Amino acid sequence: MNPLFRRFLILALAAPVLFSCKEDADAPFANPTQIDRYFPVSDFLEEKIAQRAGAAVSKTIRFNEEVEEARFEPDEEAWRKELDFFFQADINKAALATSYETTEEDGRLIHALKPGEKGTVQQILVQKHGERIEAIRIETVTSNLFYQSEVNGVLFLDDNEDLVEYQLKGNQKVWFMGPTRLEVRASVSK
Repeated sequence: MNPLFRRFLILALAAPVLFSCKEDADAPFANPTQIDRYFPVSDFLEEKIAQRAGAAVSKTIRFNEEVEEARFEPDEEAWRKELDFFFQADINKAALATSYETTEEDGRLIHALKPGEKGTVQQILVQKHGERIEAIRIETVTSNLFYQSEVNGVLFLDDNEDLVEYQLKGNQKVWFMGPTRLEVRASVSK
């Protein structure tokens, strides 16, 4: 076979592959593990913290008997860290697609972990007034032979769906150690 013809043939066969790779590189990466079945906690929070960047937060932290107070103005990255519990509680993952039972009644959207299913998020409750979201409550439980942890978190929103308050309450028990209690209460002002 003629070497020139051989190079042309290889280039002709490789061209569609090369051009298709270029097109794929420009397309946004789709996360196959994300689904759109349950309330989108992470997306909702991303929208809210974009609106609240620069707002003042007054926070009280109680760790067992110790109390600490803080006041700060978080940027979007600091908000993500501050609300990490809520971001981590997003259950829109392919592995959890059939793990939760969803009910809607009296302005409440509830995603509850089905009996026998494995997951740390036990329940997400979205309290609504009409179409407006007033609060989001999340209950988590992590348990194994050496460790037990229960955390409840609540986000409160005003009439404009701006984040105005959040709370976390938790208990944890590590084998051979005494229980630890944590409580966070924070208010957000404009």
